[in-house]
Amino acid sequence: MLERNQLPLRPAAPGFAVAWVTVIAGASVALSLLFACVTPFVALAAVSAVVLPRKMAIMAVLLAWLANQTVGYLMLGYPQTFDSFAWGLTIGIAAFASLVAPLGVLHLKASLAATMAAAFIAGFVAYEAVLFAATVVLPSGDGAFSAAVVAEVLLINSLAVIGLICLHIGAAERALVAAQPGPALP
Repeated sequence: MLERNQLPLRPAAPGFAVAWVTVIAGASVALSLLFACVTPFVALAAVSAVVLPRKMAIMAVLLAWLANQTVGYLMLGYPQTFDSFAWGLTIGIAAFASLVAPLGVLHLKASLAATMAAAFIAGFVAYEAVLFAATVVLPSGDGAFSAAVVAEVLLINSLAVIGLICLHIGAAERALVAAQPGPALP
């Protein structure tokens, strides 16, 4: 079982941390194709914040956002308008907010499950707050922040975070992540 002392990620296999960043970016592409405008950035950012060193978590979120935007504009036909580009940038800012917020809870003296839950909740609140604040200056539909829409975004992110945690646990069980405490990557 994955232990709290394994976080941030302490790879036992060479290149595992880089592979994890690639998994996050790849998941973004797959999830962007599946959910289009509801890519679970909160899940990607929260898990990255908990399992990766800070610099690699930043890289994972950046690559996830870039992959999402690439899929959106090149494959899904997002409109190439000022509003669309502004919302894309806003989503990037929200994705980074959903990474920064969980970093604040990593210092809590709590179990791994409590830490992951707090990271996810902090990330979700930050993500939604940035998007909601943007509606002051960017056009948005009337129902964009309805209870049903926010609940759907929460559900998609919740399922994605469970899947990503399972992937990380699988890596730990296969000794790709060290079971013993050791120095964290920078």
